[in-house]
Amino acid sequence: MCELDATDHPTKWFDSYLEGEFPKHCQKWEGYTHLYFPFCSHNHWYAVEVDIAKSTMFIYDPDRSWFTDDQIRVDLKPMTTILPMLLKKINIVIDALVLERITTISKTIQLVSFI
Repeated sequence: MCELDATDHPTKWFDSYLEGEFPKHCQKWEGYTHLYFPFCSHNHWYAVEVDIAKSTMFIYDPDRSWFTDDQIRVDLKPMTTILPMLLKKINIVIDALVLERITTISKTIQLVSFI
């Protein structure tokens, strides 16, 4: 963040991030097929995988006792709007992200070992 001038337009950081110009040693998002990020809600963490080609956001959470599927959808609703907007800036068009919850332990372990 220190590399950006305080007078820069607020979206300059996002544009620079998507284009791989910021932070240093970053890579351009274009050409990637998947995005991965952790997500925390009410002190409970789960992993999220976005499959760009399938327009699907997979939520890896084997512990069904914390949240219902509907609660997770509410938590991730902002991401289903923000991610398509960001990707559109680099000419990747996703009309809507479908959410799919993965609760099987083997799938979750495979994802964790991949990351």
